[in-house]
Amino acid sequence: MTGNISRAIFLVGLAALGVGALSSRWDGAAVPLLLAAALLIALAARRLARRITQPIRELDPSMPESCVRYGELFPLLDYLRRQQATIRSQTDELRQRHEEFTAITENMSEGFLLIDRRTNLLSCNASALRLLGASEPCAGESVLLLGQAEPFRRVVVEALAGRHSEALLEREGTCCQLLASPILHEGGPAGAVVALLDVTEREKRESLRREFTANVSHELKTPLTSISGFAELMKDGMVPQETVPEFAADIYREAQRLISLVEDIIHLSRLDENAAPMDRQAVDLCQLSREVLDRMSASAARGQVSLHLEGVPVVVEGVRAVLEEMIGNLVDNAIKYNRPGGSVTVTVDTEGGKARLAVRDTGIGIPPAHQQRVFERFYRVDKSHSKEVGGTGLGLSIVKHAAAYHNASPELESQEGQGTIVTVRWR
Repeated sequence: MTGNISRAIFLVGLAALGVGALSSRWDGAAVPLLLAAALLIALAARRLARRITQPIRELDPSMPESCVRYGELFPLLDYLRRQQATIRSQTDELRQRHEEFTAITENMSEGFLLIDRRTNLLSCNASALRLLGASEPCAGESVLLLGQAEPFRRVVVEALAGRHSEALLEREGTCCQLLASPILHEGGPAGAVVALLDVTEREKRESLRREFTANVSHELKTPLTSISGFAELMKDGMVPQETVPEFAADIYREAQRLISLVEDIIHLSRLDENAAPMDRQAVDLCQLSREVLDRMSASAARGQVSLHLEGVPVVVEGVRAVLEEMIGNLVDNAIKYNRPGGSVTVTVDTEGGKARLAVRDTGIGIPPAHQQRVFERFYRVDKSHSKEVGGTGLGLSIVKHAAAYHNASPELESQEGQGTIVTVRWR
């Protein structure tokens, strides 16, 4: 390469000398010679320039070591080589971080949305699309196209305005909590990040808690109001002496109802916390069912309901008192919601080597719309008859928790007007 440059300098110098000689003898005939010399110099310079720059033009920046024709380029080639190594290292690191970020976000149950200040979607995960009920977005698409619900649009707009925002989004039986925060740059919002949390179960529990609290308040208030009213009438002397025993009986009945309710609430709370007595023992379900039926025979006789026991001895490990209460609540409900001349049959047997207990009645049955909720606390199919049939509304809820405590689960089959079967299957 040094030789080519030297020759170029030599030719240019020679041409300069020729021009100088011609200029010293300047006349009209020398003009063509001068133009010819200039053209020759230009052509020679162009040819030499091509030969000099050809290796540089052929240089592959991704493979600088391929150009080794000129030693003068070695420092440049070495710099390019080191630059390429640095770029490859940084690219590999960015790729690895992107893969890690994708792996983390795609395995999150929470949704994640990253948007710019023009609402364009920069990144999201599958959970966000699932919670919003949206399909895979197109590149650069506005995030507002993923959800048309007002809470979603509101939190996005407020976050892009520089304010943290929260909202609840309900759709198709699910409840999603939206948390939107602005991304600030140089004192202003440059975008926003939106987190989506599936809080369906939490909201259901909260709704049940509120319903439970309201029901407890109502169930406690009713007998207390009656007791207070009867007592006030007696205190003010407004009750004739001959009717005092009747009023006292009413007070006693309401007090017993109140005591029963409090005991059921306490018992249910213990089952919730697995705080029931832990003295497990071998319990014969058939024998225990016979004892329960004997104990409730008087109640059945008052309702003109016959009691029957079928099956074989089946022994399970469990807490006798809890199992007795579970069977008792099932039989009690079967008697209460039966009809005069009806029957209640308790069947104890095995199914697939596991214990099974079924209580069948010939009562009024349960409408299909209510069958999924009868195991909820205080839930009654017909609230207008709750005082007539008595009870606390916690019986089937106690059955459900008592069964779960013994690794079993209740199942209900019912036809309105034909009766109900509740089957407890051990797992």
